[in-house]
Amino acid sequence: MRMINDDLFIEINEGNVVILGPNLERFSDSGRIEPCWAPVFYNPAMKMDRDISICVLSAFQKLIGKRLKICEALSATGVRGLRYAKEVGNVEKIFLNDVNSLAYNLIKINVLKNGLSEKVTVFHTDANVLLAYFARRGRRFNVVDIDPFGSPVPFLDNAIRAVENKGLLCVTATDLAPLMGVYKKACLRKYGAYSIKTEFSQEIGLRILIGYIARTAAKYGVGITPLFSYYRRHYMRVFAQVRIGKKLADKSLSEIGYLAFCPKCGRIIVQKSMFFKKDICEKCEKEMEIIGPLWLGKTGIREFIKDVINFYQTRKNILEKKGLILLSRILEEIELPPYFYTTSYITRKYNFKREPSLPALVNELKMRGFKASLTHFSSKGFKTNASISDIVEIFKLLQNI
Repeated sequence: MRMINDDLFIEINEGNVVILGPNLERFSDSGRIEPCWAPVFYNPAMKMDRDISICVLSAFQKLIGKRLKICEALSATGVRGLRYAKEVGNVEKIFLNDVNSLAYNLIKINVLKNGLSEKVTVFHTDANVLLAYFARRGRRFNVVDIDPFGSPVPFLDNAIRAVENKGLLCVTATDLAPLMGVYKKACLRKYGAYSIKTEFSQEIGLRILIGYIARTAAKYGVGITPLFSYYRRHYMRVFAQVRIGKKLADKSLSEIGYLAFCPKCGRIIVQKSMFFKKDICEKCEKEMEIIGPLWLGKTGIREFIKDVINFYQTRKNILEKKGLILLSRILEEIELPPYFYTTSYITRKYNFKREPSLPALVNELKMRGFKASLTHFSSKGFKTNASISDIVEIFKLLQNI
């Protein structure tokens, strides 16, 4: 089993586990470190994501009140799954897997290093083969976590089938360029959706991803409820509860629709059908761009996110201020429209001399009776149900303050 070149690997402490992982300094170029250059993938920058995932699974375990049987089908070093085993309460069994022989041997070493042989089983096979094997009644998991390098699309069908009724599906996407409209044809090929490159593309991408998960699940008579979803840096992450039933699948599909965006004035229209009554902007008579299909419903559940925040705050070994800010922003914006604007976009589009203060803008919107909040998608972003005309009017007011 010890087929590891010790010169290329070092001990890494993360959370409550100690793993053998790649010495990333050995795989750098002119001081630049790229985790994907290492023989087994490990990204220290994703620690906060793993911290949040632990809190999400803890909140989910509290929600369903059952011991968890978890599958991480693309495990690499195994750090995420091992942390689940150590740090999430009431975990019965964890299945880790990687098709890469070196990663498989590394995971087995890390299981032994952390004394988890009784709780963790390691597989060495294709992720889809593993998921398909467990995709039958009596074998399914409470939690399936898919965290690939790139798009999760190749794994979603079997991942959905391998989650038990009322279980949790965790999905990561790092192929942001297609999802955010940089490569429109790639987005259409992979996700069957039209995206555009604009100021709020981060949210477009996340909603296209959720919409694709819902449409894939519906093929198997399965509905989804996003409990918690977010965008950060180079990835998007979705945690959705799955429920078996044709009516539940139909209900999920009813949350999918389209956005129409006017590139001239920034007006956005939300509609369930792709056949808009008018695809010409009523404000400036410019042809609007149609985006979707995508998820128009909530990307999370308020009470569940509160539980995630509570677990995050009580976990002193993982608490980071930036993580708490992220979670708090997501909670604040969760019930607002499925798009956002940025102060830089409005300033540039309408030729204002300066950008207003975001807190002042949000406060003014609220004082005028609109819903408004900051957003985790952008440091200059804000969400509101105000029309573009109302937003511009407030920008004019704030220019003189």
